[in-house]
Amino acid sequence: MRLAWLIQYSTCGGTAPVVMSRIRWQKKLWLLCVSILFACSAAENAEQLIALAEQAKQEERLGAAADLYHRAAGLKPDDFNVQYGTGLLYLQVGKLSEAEQHLRRAVELRPEFAPAHLNLGVALLQAGDREAGRKAFLEALRIEPRFPRACYNLGVMSLEDGRLDEAEVLFLRALALDPTHQGSYVRLGNLYVKQRRFASAVEVLMRARTLDPKDPMTFFNLGLAHDGMRERERAVAAFKQAIALNPSYASAHYNLGTTLLQRGDYQAAVEPLQEAIRLNPQFDDAFYNLAAAYAHLGERVSALEHLARAIGFNPALASVAQTDDDFQSLRSDLAFQALTQPR
Repeated sequence: MRLAWLIQYSTCGGTAPVVMSRIRWQKKLWLLCVSILFACSAAENAEQLIALAEQAKQEERLGAAADLYHRAAGLKPDDFNVQYGTGLLYLQVGKLSEAEQHLRRAVELRPEFAPAHLNLGVALLQAGDREAGRKAFLEALRIEPRFPRACYNLGVMSLEDGRLDEAEVLFLRALALDPTHQGSYVRLGNLYVKQRRFASAVEVLMRARTLDPKDPMTFFNLGLAHDGMRERERAVAAFKQAIALNPSYASAHYNLGTTLLQRGDYQAAVEPLQEAIRLNPQFDDAFYNLAAAYAHLGERVSALEHLARAIGFNPALASVAQTDDDFQSLRSDLAFQALTQPR
């Protein structure tokens, strides 16, 4: 009956059409089998790549893990977990273009998943696209209004833009949602330092220290707060702790040297200021304060040399030096006068 059914569609008579129909049918079946086998093979290869990537992650070879995940993502373009995981790994290793690509795909696959929007915002922000980053954070917060990390990231942006009242609201909101969010305490402390609310800064930064006693930024901001309260011994101790936790923290070296300079310990101020310059060779304020320390120590040549470097990076420092009591010993020096005269 099947043969007769095929024959009735023939316009040529005989059995040839039947044979041709069988060939077409067999070809379609073969193509279907090949497609199924290819899909199974791709899925199997993707799983193998993911397994290798996870092993690389455990071995802290994040770059290799990201590349393996990327290959798996090519085989599974509609798999949210693979696309999202790939984006996160590329974000961790600083490959921002690749991170953005995969995180955008993750957002397309699951548009109501707030963390995908948040991490896309981080990638965009780090790549320099602040407006797109802000929009991504706002979208994460729209999807999940009780998302402390979105509040925190928006707060950091507001703090950096000088919108301090807005930033404070966002940090306090983040802490109301998650009282253990250490980063919000640190940034709130930095905000209070900027507002010269030093006692409030110390209070929130001590909470941050309790949550993470090994965060150098916490101790750095504590140093700023204590220095603002004229508690110079505590400030010095805090800056030294920040340096112990992160020896490459140029600003901590600079503020340690500056605090020592302010309390009259000129010789002790030299080393941390030199280290700040070594870490940041264009640190104009570090050159300036090191020049001041040398002026107090009577080292005229070194003072003038470092003051010249400071003014070279920031010409506005010439007029500052003219009235700075730290350079009182050089006021009548012709070289100093030439260096600081208006240009």
